[in-house]
Amino acid sequence: MRVVHIAESFAGGVYDFLVDLTNGMKDFEHFIVYGKRDNTPEDFEKDFPIKTRFFYWKSATREINPKRDFLALKELIDILKAIKKIDIIHLHSSKAGFIGRLAARILNLQDRVIYTSHGVSFLRKDISYIKKKQFELLEKIASKFGGEVVACSKSEADEFRKVGIKARFIFNGIDVKKYNIEKINKSKKHFIIGTVGRITYAKNPKMFNEIAKHFENREYIKFLWVGDGELKKYLVSSNIEVTGWLDKKMMMENLKQIDLYISTSLWEGLPLSALQAMSARKPLLLSKCVGNIDLVVEGVNGFTFETEEEAISNIERLINDNESLELLGENSFKILNENFTMEKCIKEYKALYESLTGIS
Repeated sequence: MRVVHIAESFAGGVYDFLVDLTNGMKDFEHFIVYGKRDNTPEDFEKDFPIKTRFFYWKSATREINPKRDFLALKELIDILKAIKKIDIIHLHSSKAGFIGRLAARILNLQDRVIYTSHGVSFLRKDISYIKKKQFELLEKIASKFGGEVVACSKSEADEFRKVGIKARFIFNGIDVKKYNIEKINKSKKHFIIGTVGRITYAKNPKMFNEIAKHFENREYIKFLWVGDGELKKYLVSSNIEVTGWLDKKMMMENLKQIDLYISTSLWEGLPLSALQAMSARKPLLLSKCVGNIDLVVEGVNGFTFETEEEAISNIERLINDNESLELLGENSFKILNENFTMEKCIKEYKALYESLTGIS
């Protein structure tokens, strides 16, 4: 089967998802049409199956730009024509989702299109109400071009349905064998509350800082942000450490040192970083937003919160309760293996590819 993956956002979670998905389908021919972001790995080819072919989509941009978007559409049509004999077109992220579905419609390939948003644009909180409605309208228009809308979490699929767009979901997953790490008997000198990700508006670093600030006078409580980003300036509390960008091995080394994984995100698709924390047997304390809410069974593997006060209250409750932390962390690992493995994700995508093509 020949599968064309189109990703304007070829970095971060989308990149990690594509690496695992393609490596789990090595019997297929994969073609990746990609845009570049500032954190796109320089030597990305080595992460993919050896026969994968790459096409740089140079006109693709994140934000709406009519001139560039028209050029991106024309360029994408030319790329798809050059590939030929396409069985599946799998679109990743909102911009690729719109332009890709339009290109497929023009080429009469709409019956073999799958669109996975990885965090749908109309859920963004950093835009005006009018722009949000524009994104919502664009998603509705694109859905008329054909193809299957496949959300990466149940809560994201529910948001599509609320605005009248038919959607199914296949949970994001991770390769548990790749990320699973042995438990360690760490020193209790510090209680570490940590997160992983790009420091952006979506991740709400202001709230992270305010939560940390509450514990600033307790020297044994530390906060860790594994990552970097344009809003690092908001992480000013003296008990916060920001690691900068790390490779996978060092990221997991830092992740296994934490006692409690926290996310202050305003919106998500289904966060791979939280799944990685679950693979490290960490309890979860996640903001109550789309994507995050799919990962927490309240009181079983962690807790959700809406306000800083709720987050602080949960931290206070858990700081000295080693028994609960241990149990919550073990339950995180169990829930991950039951619902959010890459093996399960790949199986479901393969079944969908086969249902659209009739190829098994």
